[in-house]
Amino acid sequence: MRLICFNISIKKDNTSGVIDLLNNLTPDFVALQESMMPHEKSVFAKFRSGEDVSNYFFRQMPYSFFAPLYIANSVTNNGVVVENFGGKVEQGTQVLSRYPICSAENKFYYENYKVGYDATHFKEKDWARSILIAIISLPNNKKVKIVDVHGIWNLTRLGDARTVAQSEFIITELLKDKMPTIVAGDFNLLPESQSIKILEQYLTNLSVKYKLKTTRPRSDDKKYMIVDYIFVTDDIKVKNFMTINTDVSDHLPLVLDFDIGVQK
Repeated sequence: MRLICFNISIKKDNTSGVIDLLNNLTPDFVALQESMMPHEKSVFAKFRSGEDVSNYFFRQMPYSFFAPLYIANSVTNNGVVVENFGGKVEQGTQVLSRYPICSAENKFYYENYKVGYDATHFKEKDWARSILIAIISLPNNKKVKIVDVHGIWNLTRLGDARTVAQSEFIITELLKDKMPTIVAGDFNLLPESQSIKILEQYLTNLSVKYKLKTTRPRSDDKKYMIVDYIFVTDDIKVKNFMTINTDVSDHLPLVLDFDIGVQK
């Protein structure tokens, strides 16, 4: 089985490129960050990525769950519109699956779902954050839990008290059962941060184990850094893990080929 983790970027008009890339990789599961779900026909094509990806892959991955963080017509900064969406649209994380999603949740851990997007104090406060938790039924009566994360933004990528609480929240959810689990996403954190080290106490960090050099395109102005991760529990049997070099987004997609070990 193959899972793709990908921050597809709200900054780029890139949905066709995202679809082409995913189609070439033939995933069984996709965990997206910065996915956009329109609520009005007037929403510009650039901001319809979640709907367009779901529609294109409906036959291949007919099961999906979208976990929104906010709904807005535009982004404002100090009362000035700096990005117009063309209509009401939600932004969040999204999981698509070849196999049935038997349950899914959008669990907020930092602030709550927002109506409107005011970016005036984004660098100091960020916006609301949640994790998408999807439990998926696999063949042979097996199940896997996929946790999709778009972590709290912080300037240094070394984290703070908020990102420590974020990691602790993820671990609390993880420990509620012993299900094989994949935690994937853009964490906005460097490997040496305390918040990533907390997760490594319970999970295998594949981005570090496989010695990724960067998860950002070389053309990106953030330079070279690892901020995107896939973590797994011991009962996820990793067959292969890699990034794909592409400028489609401002992050590189992570590709995990895996199987599930014996479940009790």
